[in-house]
Amino acid sequence: MAPAVAQGRALRVVSGVAPEGEATDQWLAMIRKRLPDARYDSVAPIRKPLTTEDQAWEALVRSRVGAWEGEIAAVAEAYHPVAPPASVLIVLGNRGAEDAFTHDPTTIGFDLAALQASYGDAGLPENADRMDRFFRHEYTHLMQKAWWAVHPYATDTPLRYALADIWAEGLGNYRSLAGRWKALGGRRSEASAARLAELEPRFVARLAALACTTPRRGDALMADLSWGRFDRKWGALTAALWLEEEPGDPGEALRRLVLAGPDGVWDLADRHLQEALRPVLREVRLADSLCAGR
Repeated sequence: MAPAVAQGRALRVVSGVAPEGEATDQWLAMIRKRLPDARYDSVAPIRKPLTTEDQAWEALVRSRVGAWEGEIAAVAEAYHPVAPPASVLIVLGNRGAEDAFTHDPTTIGFDLAALQASYGDAGLPENADRMDRFFRHEYTHLMQKAWWAVHPYATDTPLRYALADIWAEGLGNYRSLAGRWKALGGRRSEASAARLAELEPRFVARLAALACTTPRRGDALMADLSWGRFDRKWGALTAALWLEEEPGDPGEALRRLVLAGPDGVWDLADRHLQEALRPVLREVRLADSLCAGR
């Protein structure tokens, strides 16, 4: 059974840009949390009114809100009995952030200027679908924040931190997969097969390097796990594509991974990795358990 969604407006959209072009206090708080000090200090005082292109992206977001509210129950279902937030704030800024992100358990941000820079004009035919996928991705992260509040997971080693990120971003990226990544009759699409041929060895190599390593070294190894170009995210995209080809009902596959938590990444990988890499990953898991026992 899907969690019940609170009556009333589940999503509220506000501008993160004041009429004269200053960032609002809400937007400043959001980028303060994400940016290093020097970068924040250079961005925060900028007066930058919304451009015509920014306004078109804002209009697109606002036009999708009704449809997005209708998707909340389906996205939240995998996290039952954790309920979705009664109300979510969507803040639209134009500086200092990525295209889409979450700020706290009830706030999603979209950087309109970043959307324009990355995807062109809001009116392009593909961008309405793209924004729907972004919303599902970010709302997934809100549900994960609620889930982790009830089911905490210790990220006390670099490898456990990586597993948590693969779990969270794999589930998120699954929600934002474009059509070319979708499995066909349970088989990998051509695009998916080509990327996994490159990403799966990297996935195993990075987890092997993360086993028993130091936090400082771990940061470098995880830099492109879920950041950077979408098709190079060795953790997030790999897990999302494996989820896409799980047999049976897609909702049940997502639910299995949610219930298993980050440690469920081991079994997901073991089911989908190319055969030659599976014994290597099992050795990585053994090495991690031995380090944890020290």
